[in-house]
Amino acid sequence: MDIVNAETGLVSVIDPERDRALWVEFVRERTTTLRDELVERYLNLAKIMAARLYQRRIDNSVSFADYLQYARVGLVEAVDHYDPAREVPFEAFSSYRIKGAILNGLVSESEVAAQRAFWSRRARDRFESMKEHAVQGDRRATLEELVNLTVGLALSHIIEHEDGEPIDESIAANPYALTELAQLKRAVRSLLPALPERERELIRRHYEDFVEFQQIAAEWGVTKGRVSQLHAQALQRLRQLLRLAPTVDRRL
Repeated sequence: MDIVNAETGLVSVIDPERDRALWVEFVRERTTTLRDELVERYLNLAKIMAARLYQRRIDNSVSFADYLQYARVGLVEAVDHYDPAREVPFEAFSSYRIKGAILNGLVSESEVAAQRAFWSRRARDRFESMKEHAVQGDRRATLEELVNLTVGLALSHIIEHEDGEPIDESIAANPYALTELAQLKRAVRSLLPALPERERELIRRHYEDFVEFQQIAAEWGVTKGRVSQLHAQALQRLRQLLRLAPTVDRRL
């Protein structure tokens, strides 16, 4: 039968003598085979910790399989750092590592989800800004309006992406396209000072400081719709300036 540890409430493995011998051998040799055997023997501890924290979850955004994966990572770290000479039961030592690994993993998941939501809102704000400016009224857009919308969105990507950072993989695979893109980025940025002060400030706050339209609106004491309008005007003005700039494709 399995043994329940009185301190942690976790289930221990059956053969303490084999465990002691295995730890002595692992401390001496540190082989992957021995590590894997120890991890396998204590895997039940990781499963129990994962199950306990999963039961306390507040939403279903992270699966139990992810909880278990994080727990396994913590278990491996515990095996690598455990010192049997200190005579602390491995169950007690590993429980802190396993729980910490799960919580760190959940924090990372939350940060990733928050980042995705942030970038999704930014993309949606820009799209709505350009759509309202390009398509007048509640009707289907014409081909010309769709072209204008596409060019506006492309300009917003160009402003945001750093030099050398391709917008998609097809550009990254073509050195000539990559060079042209870099030249276009430099041309766009060189024209930013020519924008009216308000539009220039909006571009700086949104693209360089990563501030969303809603926050800019609150800071300026205007509506989000007004910020959206200024954003569309700034991109349209940049497009017009690019048409007049030398060595820039006039099809913009």
